[in-house]
Amino acid sequence: GEQMQEAFRRCRHLELGKGWLSVCINPVVTVVSTLLIWVFVIICVAEPDYMLKAMNIAAFEWIPEVWTWFYIVSQDIWILVLIFVMAVSKYGSLKLGKDDEPPQYSFVTWFSMLFSAGVAIGLFYYSVAEPVWHYKGWGGARWAHGEKGYGNDNEDATHALMISWYHWGLHGWIPYTTMGAVLAIMSHRRGFPLTIRYIFWPLIGERCYGWIGDAVDVLSVVTTIFGVCTSLGLGAMQVNQGLQRLS
Repeated sequence: GEQMQEAFRRCRHLELGKGWLSVCINPVVTVVSTLLIWVFVIICVAEPDYMLKAMNIAAFEWIPEVWTWFYIVSQDIWILVLIFVMAVSKYGSLKLGKDDEPPQYSFVTWFSMLFSAGVAIGLFYYSVAEPVWHYKGWGGARWAHGEKGYGNDNEDATHALMISWYHWGLHGWIPYTTMGAVLAIMSHRRGFPLTIRYIFWPLIGERCYGWIGDAVDVLSVVTTIFGVCTSLGLGAMQVNQGLQRLS
């Protein structure tokens, strides 16, 4: 549409190839994100011990200690916002596309894609691992009867399942729902390209076309790649353990 062409015209873009082999990229976003990812990969290969120590400190110590509160509070806020939007405001019946467009997928197909492209491997891995982790009290669970001095194994099992449901219930789906809904509205309804920068259009307007938009897209590319690699890594661990047991 016109909005799509306007966005491509005003953003940095480079068209390569011809016909069905043609591709249009943002050279700044592509080059910077590629360099960041490959620099990280090369450093991990060259100095695996140092990088493992650094990631353990950052991912398993600093982030949980400093940012856990922010993650939980932000998820709670988004749940309230989405419930308000769906149940109270006039936007609850808003289509994630044009008013006259029919759905491209059936409900069953859409529901299947949610699980395949969403929780997917993580759900298979942690559906067993996480309840067992909490039940055993690993990580210093405060509700374990060994920690608090009273209770029994049945109470520990109940608390373990409650925490697992908390992680994989509404709070587990909120990031997918929030990002998916906003991307769909801005792209399929408003006509912008399907990139993260344009979900900030209502906040920063035409600055999406400049370096701020490029920075947002670079960050989204890098974090998405690392997130997908984490999910694939969990899947590889499952396959590896399964093959070891079979052999």
